[in-house]
Amino acid sequence: MKQRIMYIGVIAITALSWSSCGKDSACFKGSGNEITELRSITAEVTEIVIEDKIDLFIIPGAEAQLKLEGGENLLPYIHTDVSGNELKITSDNKCGFFRDYNMPLTAYLTLPDIKKITSKGQGKIFSSRTLTYPDLQFEFFNATGNVILDVQANAVSVVQHTGPTDVQLTGTVSSLYVYSGGNGWFDLSRFEASFVHVNHAGTGNISVRADSTLLVEMSSLGNLDYYGDPVVTVSSHTGSGKLTGK
Repeated sequence: MKQRIMYIGVIAITALSWSSCGKDSACFKGSGNEITELRSITAEVTEIVIEDKIDLFIIPGAEAQLKLEGGENLLPYIHTDVSGNELKITSDNKCGFFRDYNMPLTAYLTLPDIKKITSKGQGKIFSSRTLTYPDLQFEFFNATGNVILDVQANAVSVVQHTGPTDVQLTGTVSSLYVYSGGNGWFDLSRFEASFVHVNHAGTGNISVRADSTLLVEMSSLGNLDYYGDPVVTVSSHTGSGKLTGK
């Protein structure tokens, strides 16, 4: 009887999924051929919010440009909304199980300055060039992607509220702030910083490189490894996470 109820439940869920996708939707068309599409933005944009399974490829440049690449039947469901200095990239595709995952959705973004990137999705954030924005903030809310970037900046903050996003940064920075309340792993061991402040309350491991000063707050299960020869100040250390100099 339980097995029969389970079958009925599966059928009901499937029926609801199909009913939410009209016959002309991406559910029945699939991803389609890969195309590129330009979207309108201005150089006033300095903050980006990205959601859903969309990769973000950052291109430093003097002129603002946003180019989307993906299946021709999916791009109409990708929304790029600008409000003031914020660009929000979201997907309205309700039938992702029909997508061709060998054809990712990618937003290629060129801006003269970026101050903040907020991720609430599952995509990658990456670039083939060094980012030279003066002050850069990253925030993650239930994000499950990964970040791989080379950065030269005055100040960088990496804040993971929730989720398992992995972050790998290289380059140089004067001041670095790191907070983890999630379970992502942060490899910042090749991101040379003079001043580093780490507040670790997560379950993933964090590694940083500090040349001068390292301030530490730990209430984590995850470990904190540091490289360099900084003056280390530990204001609090609870939890089972270990602080280790390398």
